Amino acid sequence: MSARILIVEDDQELAFVLREAMLRKEHQAEVVTGIAPLLERIRGSSYDVILLDLKLTDGDGLDAIRPCRELAPDIPIIAMTGFGVRQTATEALRRGAYDFFTKPLNMVELEVVVARALERRRLQQQVAALQAAQTAGLEGLVGRSDAFVRVLHAVQRVARTDVSVLIEGESGTGKDLLAQAIHRTSVRKDGPLVAVNCAAIPEGLLESELFGHERGAFTGAIRTRSGRFEAANGGTLFLDEIGDMPLAMQAKILRALEERKIERVGGNRSIDVDVRVIAATNRNLDKLVAAGQFRLDLFYRLQGVRLQIPALRERIEDLPELISTFVERARQHLSRATASISAEALRCLWAYGWPGNIRELQHVIEGALLLSDGTVLPEHLPPQIRRCATEHAAEATADVSRPLDEALGDVERRLILEALRRSNGVQARAAKLLGVSEQSLWYRIKKYKLEPRRSVSAEW
Repeated sequence: MSARILIVEDDQELAFVLREAMLRKEHQAEVVTGIAPLLERIRGSSYDVILLDLKLTDGDGLDAIRPCRELAPDIPIIAMTGFGVRQTATEALRRGAYDFFTKPLNMVELEVVVARALERRRLQQQVAALQAAQTAGLEGLVGRSDAFVRVLHAVQRVARTDVSVLIEGESGTGKDLLAQAIHRTSVRKDGPLVAVNCAAIPEGLLESELFGHERGAFTGAIRTRSGRFEAANGGTLFLDEIGDMPLAMQAKILRALEERKIERVGGNRSIDVDVRVIAATNRNLDKLVAAGQFRLDLFYRLQGVRLQIPALRERIEDLPELISTFVERARQHLSRATASISAEALRCLWAYGWPGNIRELQHVIEGALLLSDGTVLPEHLPPQIRRCATEHAAEATADVSRPLDEALGDVERRLILEALRRSNGVQARAAKLLGVSEQSLWYRIKKYKLEPRRSVSAEW
């Protein structure tokens, strides 16, 4: 991911080298030559890392660290100097610098430190976003991955408006929870949230459920009954599994949304309704429209904003936090004094692909704790999860018919690719998963000519 780097260096040759090194890493890099332009830049713009020379023609770079921290406390500052190494380094760190480098610079090591500083900056931003989400009513949504945090950001922006929202995602990803979060953080939060599962109600009853009916409208209609639209008046109507709604009903839904009026079945009186509609589906509406199974005009009307919830396999780094959350919930539900998962069981959970997504994970955790005495072991997990872990272990077995160096290299390469895949190409996370330093991982990535963000998906 591209970052904005501000280089503060009055040596033109070194500034050029630093800028080129950052550009090679696909970052945006800007150069200023003194303290005054440095402070001016960070007042008017946002940067992810500052590379600061401590000996500048217009002053001592040490004196610029504290003003920088006051103006932009979250931007990591990497100090650089060739003078008074130990004493200067200590003073720079004391004043708030993130790290320190001496000249002449080792560019490889500097790039590693910049990458580590960017990872720290990204984590700080994620924590801030999650804290904001919790105060905004999104505390029920668990996850810190980039993919999921982007969804949280979108929810916060969408919730402040009154536009229709279309939530797409595989079954079990938590589309209903996202709809609830949008309602809780919207201006309609004091109004009702009414949910309708369009796939669970028979076609002949769906119209009555949504619009209500008058007495005598059909056999069994012994009294007048209001529908879900009226129940949601002033609040939010959540149409779950909208892709399964019959075509005839789609036309009536479109009319209700366009005119903000409904008529009960068997009635001839228009009733005003003020609802915000959130729709959700696990089907591909673009394909349904192309196949003539979903109305194009309704599709356009629903997708004021489209939100795509990533599958669990696409946010696998959220698995530990999700497991911890579900273990605690299950512990309270089952009235257990303690609850935990063994390391062997965790490895099984990590190896599994989770086709049922978060819903499947939650049910697996609850069932395993119910079968256990408080500590979940592999034998408490469903057979398909244990089998998947065994298959992964078998794939890692070396082929003794191949040269040792070749076999070891292939295993190492596959492990690195798997770690990069699980960390979405973030090398700091991948190094942590593998138990190696970032510099060691960087060396191996270069050795095997891997592209962390461009070709991880293509390698598998």
